[in-house]
Amino acid sequence: MKINPIFYFLIFFFGFACNPPFPDDYPQISLNDVSLIGKENLTIKKIIPLETTSENLMGIDIRVRFNEKTFYLMDEGNKDGIHQFNRNGDYLGIIAPVGDGPDHLPKMDDFFINSDGDVEVLSGIGDQASIYRISQSGEITTVFKTSYLASSFTKLPSGEYLLYGSYNLPFTKFRLVKTDPSGTIISSYLENTHQNKLLPMTERNFFQNQNNLHLIESFQPYVYRFENDSIKRIAQMDFGSYAIPDFFWEEDIMESFGKMSETGFANLHGVFVDEQLMLLSVHVQKPEGIFKELVFIDKSTDKTQKLSTNLNDDMLYHYPIGIENGEVLFLTYRSVILDALPKSSLDKIQKDLPEREFDYPVILKTKIQFDE
Repeated sequence: MKINPIFYFLIFFFGFACNPPFPDDYPQISLNDVSLIGKENLTIKKIIPLETTSENLMGIDIRVRFNEKTFYLMDEGNKDGIHQFNRNGDYLGIIAPVGDGPDHLPKMDDFFINSDGDVEVLSGIGDQASIYRISQSGEITTVFKTSYLASSFTKLPSGEYLLYGSYNLPFTKFRLVKTDPSGTIISSYLENTHQNKLLPMTERNFFQNQNNLHLIESFQPYVYRFENDSIKRIAQMDFGSYAIPDFFWEEDIMESFGKMSETGFANLHGVFVDEQLMLLSVHVQKPEGIFKELVFIDKSTDKTQKLSTNLNDDMLYHYPIGIENGEVLFLTYRSVILDALPKSSLDKIQKDLPEREFDYPVILKTKIQFDE
């Protein structure tokens, strides 16, 4: 499989206005001070090849959610629907396909899996966003439409929704809103004050980690937890020389982004947590390529270490998708595994990676060993 670098840029903006007060005792992590570990610190415990045919070929930038029975994958490159696989990797078909016709959605930006197996999808077109519900039989119904231009969303146990609209002034006065089940806005958070020229964007902002809901914003160093109708900072990253420079928020976006790209920049890309571990995925764009710094925190000891990966030639652990029972799950491809692992390691798992007509995605379950 030919792998093309993915350029994440020009669509993320920054601000802190009107945040509620936050405690001063949340972890503050300096990326430069975290000790580096190698791939040998991760042991592959299980390999789940995902059945792939000409009907469900996907790229490398994939949004993944899962529950105890099913993996749900949306290709960020084409967003043509949500591909389902069981926990053994068998393909279960596509739901919420995008296209023309009564059984298709007009567009897809984000999705949410209900406890009953039904899927809800966010679709933003023009000056409106819609939430659709797709039953397990494929029937599509409209939950609500809203004039709030959301780019991502999640659903709360109460049946209420959180919609994230980013820094898209003047269309979204608040970056985060909560609605009732019918789509009426009942709470607003993170007021927009940035006046720069903006472009549309879509990103993943919400991460459901067991009973905790976490929120991140691109180019903002904070991890939030949403609870009791409020957002609370629970961690902060110091990106050092890759922090967003002040001039980025003061100049025209096309000019300031070009200058910032000459030295590189970083932002949070994901947060995954269970009882044992926290993993902060940091996207770092440098002039020489796209990198990730995966910051692992042992919650029992506060031991913090990081693993560096890059999109060009070290993709084995580039895409974390979750933590389950203390094991970190990654999405990669068969071709990447064959190139990245030494022969001694490949000999142990070769039988689990049969050659097929197409290169295919693989989910790795791994156990991290922290250095003493």
